[in-house]
Amino acid sequence: MDQTRGQLFTGDLTNATIENASLNETTIKFANMKNAQFLHVDFTGSTVRASNLSEVNVEGNAWWGMRMNACDVFDMQFNAGILEGATVSNSHLVHLTIDNCVIDGLVINGVSIKELIENHPDYRLHAESVPSRTRYDESRNRLNE
Repeated sequence: MDQTRGQLFTGDLTNATIENASLNETTIKFANMKNAQFLHVDFTGSTVRASNLSEVNVEGNAWWGMRMNACDVFDMQFNAGILEGATVSNSHLVHLTIDNCVIDGLVINGVSIKELIENHPDYRLHAESVPSRTRYDESRNRLNE
């Protein structure tokens, strides 16, 4: 399927499966995509507006430069992917879980999340408990000074 620079308005893609498709620079508005599957789809430069993406399954897709505005996304699972350079704004992120992820540069309302976690009392590294210089002998035993 090649729908490059296409437009889809008020479509019903409920339970649909779109696989090995190019939707590059496509505009999708007012679409119901609940329970849809997008497998190996190129969404590069696409725009999705005012659409329902609840319980969508996405796998192996290209999302570079994609824009989503006023979309509803409930129970979406995002696993083993990259959200580098992404911006989420004016959105409702209730019950969002971020687990086992690299968070370098993750900022929420101007606050570095990595710094916030590192400075939290439960996670703070207590410098006085760390040896200032750790060395090892020939048998690889730790020597504390």
